Amino acid sequence: MSYEKRVILKHSAASIVALALFGISRFIYSLFISRKFGIEALGSANSLISQAFLIAIPLSFFAVGLGKYSAEFLGRGQIERIRSMSTIGFASILIGVVLLPLNFYLALISIFRAFQLTFRSFFYGIHRGEVYAYITLAAFCVFLLSFLISNIYLPYIALLGAVTLLGVLYNLKNSLFSKPTSEDFKLLLAYSSMAFLGTLAGVFLIQGPYFMSEKLGSATIAGKVSASLSAAFLLTYLPQVLQSAIMPLYSYKYGKNEMDYVKKLAEGTTEILSYIIALITFGGLIIGREILSYMFGFSLGREFYLALIAIEVYIAYNPSIVALSSTRYIKDSTLISIFGAIATLIAWFFLIPAMKETGAMLGLLIGYALIFSGVAYFSKKRLEISLKSYKPLLFALPLQVSFLISKIAVMFALIVYLYLMKEEARKGLHLLGKIKGGQ
Repeated sequence: MSYEKRVILKHSAASIVALALFGISRFIYSLFISRKFGIEALGSANSLISQAFLIAIPLSFFAVGLGKYSAEFLGRGQIERIRSMSTIGFASILIGVVLLPLNFYLALISIFRAFQLTFRSFFYGIHRGEVYAYITLAAFCVFLLSFLISNIYLPYIALLGAVTLLGVLYNLKNSLFSKPTSEDFKLLLAYSSMAFLGTLAGVFLIQGPYFMSEKLGSATIAGKVSASLSAAFLLTYLPQVLQSAIMPLYSYKYGKNEMDYVKKLAEGTTEILSYIIALITFGGLIIGREILSYMFGFSLGREFYLALIAIEVYIAYNPSIVALSSTRYIKDSTLISIFGAIATLIAWFFLIPAMKETGAMLGLLIGYALIFSGVAYFSKKRLEISLKSYKPLLFALPLQVSFLISKIAVMFALIVYLYLMKEEARKGLHLLGKIKGGQ
């Protein structure tokens, strides 16, 4: 089996564990808070946590760049530069301690989240994704135990704090820190300055619905948004599994000037992801709302359907925007993300007061649709990624709108989709067979 396939398989397996645990943690947390404290407490708690996650982005300013250059320098055998950049990347997070007097819980969660994001990017960059998975598994056990104490924020402090502690110990034990150089600082700063804006915009679209629905609506609206998104965003961990696995390879191959590999990898992952998520979305449209309403103890509306479709669009453009960011086109991906985030923010000011939780989801869908259009254009222009790779999504969307009619209509639309996509299904099974066989 080739080195690239070993990395993809190893990192994907590790990511399935780590990202699945982080994904399910938000869902478990929301269920627990909703059942024990009620819908308003659910909205308020998720609002603060989402604000902390957003603040963590500037604190983890160098995270994305650290992952990219760690992978590039690994490909070139420049290990000392990896250690130098590691010191720069993690040291900058300590700036967050100035927030502690302002809001203890907000500051602590922000700092720990910044460490977690930086560790994740760094470990995958140096091709040690399995280490991150082990650390996450241990932290998740601490997270579950923390529910024994009635503190609404303790579970996330326990989860992220454990990742921080174990991550620091691992880096120290393996001598992954060294004296930073001005050359590495300038290189990391130049890339991170642009990557930061794109990352901030992307995280705003993920975390923004939680606290903006509270600010522009109410805690009750935020509670309903939290329930829908805590379930819908579980789907985003599938592309993050592949992203964590393939982003280092994008940069690794870019370091070796093998751009054709980047193009083919982006096209293949886009087509497979779009098809799988389309099927899951159909399933969610048919039975998802009823199941979640029962689990959370209050009724969800059509906002859940819009959340599913919005996340489906996000997942479809994810491999291509990662390809742009991981090579030389970080400026393009950043500007696209910023544009989508601004459009969503503007839409929320009108839609949330008028349409409540439905408006929050509609605004999110608008932003993701705009980003999808920009990514499709620039990935075709810069990397020659074929628009045909988006076929599974483009065929699914008009059929999925049948949820406006009835569930029977959605079931019929699913049958039609399976017939139209039978060739893509065969290609996906063939590819999985090749990977399994190590060809």
